Amino acid sequence: MAYDLSFDFLEQFKEQSLALKLLRSQHFSLISSFLHQVFVFPNRRSIPYQELIGLLEQHLRDVKETYGDDKFPKNARSYLDDWINNKGGYLRKYLSQDSDEPECDLLPEVEKALRWIEDLQGRQFVGTESRLKLLLDMIGELVEGASEDPLQKLQQLKMRKAEIEQSIVAVEQGQDQNLSNTQIRERLYLLSDMSRQLLGDFRQVEANFRLLDKESRKTISAGGLVKGEVLDKIFEHQDVIDDSDEGKSFSAFFELLMTPQMRNGMRENLQQLLQHEQGREVIKNDRLLTHLYSWLLDAGAKVNSTRQQITDQLRRYIQEQSQDNRRILEIIRAFEIEAHRYQPYSDTLSGMTLPALHCDINPLLSRQLWQPKEDEQIDSIMETAEAEPQVDFSQLQALSHINEAELQRNIMQCMMDNQGQITLAEVIAHYPLSYGLDELLTYIKLACEDAGVAHIDENSKQQISWAPEAGITRKVTVPKITFVRSI
Repeated sequence: MAYDLSFDFLEQFKEQSLALKLLRSQHFSLISSFLHQVFVFPNRRSIPYQELIGLLEQHLRDVKETYGDDKFPKNARSYLDDWINNKGGYLRKYLSQDSDEPECDLLPEVEKALRWIEDLQGRQFVGTESRLKLLLDMIGELVEGASEDPLQKLQQLKMRKAEIEQSIVAVEQGQDQNLSNTQIRERLYLLSDMSRQLLGDFRQVEANFRLLDKESRKTISAGGLVKGEVLDKIFEHQDVIDDSDEGKSFSAFFELLMTPQMRNGMRENLQQLLQHEQGREVIKNDRLLTHLYSWLLDAGAKVNSTRQQITDQLRRYIQEQSQDNRRILEIIRAFEIEAHRYQPYSDTLSGMTLPALHCDINPLLSRQLWQPKEDEQIDSIMETAEAEPQVDFSQLQALSHINEAELQRNIMQCMMDNQGQITLAEVIAHYPLSYGLDELLTYIKLACEDAGVAHIDENSKQQISWAPEAGITRKVTVPKITFVRSI
């Protein structure tokens, strides 16, 4: 990849780069410290808007205790609205598919700037031997994978086999030399750096998916095509996300991540590694490796959900070529074409802005008419109740009580018995439903409340059945819910 560092590019980049805007910001310390504290350090992929306001209020109170109230005079909501993406800020505000409350996420360029600031602080120990070995292994893997000569591949495999056999003999004879403490510590730091970079790349992958979606919509809306050509565009852009290089790479990553053998091996190896003396020393200051698999799963699930949502929206967008709404769609397409012409930022970073539209709403006519307040009359005469009230409590006593703590214990026990992962259907197979649909809904409620343990795949379905009475079977189809034990 050739990088453009020409004078003209850097002049435009200096004015348009979001990362440089953050570094030059008057409130650089407040913005960077807050965004790193709530997004980067705990690795949160998104935060509800109202929760983010509360977190910023707490952060402002902490800062004002040291620097005084005059340091940041505005309230938390005002500062946060200034940082939202649609005002050229540092956050993307959006509505998620399964919630009515807006959520906020970091823009990829902002996270890269915060990671760069982390790197500028340096590290007491900088290892090079492990990086060189990783580089050599990668070169050898590329040579082997790219070679079309079967004899060359066979020779390389035999060399690798001979090295493995020598290592086996050395272990059997007690001559195996383990890695030194320095080598172990160096590789742990390298593993932590690569994991942190991988987690940060997910925001960029998600942003690139949205860019592909935008470019496809732009191509279709500006085409002005007849019905046959529209159908050609449908088949051409139907899988534009999945067929992209990033789409294929992410699909391979997520498929590998969900493989039981890989999942169990990664979790067991990490547990064994972090129990080592050098591992315990590393995680005193950096606990990323202790949550690595669950964080990778959360990040991958969010990107996968976004990809599926964008793909579905793009298909609906293309397929809405209805004859009944043809005139309406023509007007919408004309507006979209004009909007694409005057988009805020172009690929060459030479942009322009549009004046914002503003309207005032007067709610006067929506108010109720004034009504005089009526005096309340209190009857002080007390009536004597009957000795035995005629109330039927049988229906109230028949209500079932579902113990959520017991259901949670059922889930944890099943995860322990199945190497840390089990589906909801398997849990119910071990512990049949006693209260029918109410108990099933309670299981689903527990899964939704604990997103760090439960993974809900709306694209896959699972069928759950129970027998409320002899000879009667109830069946319900729900999204596939997988409970995963964190490391």
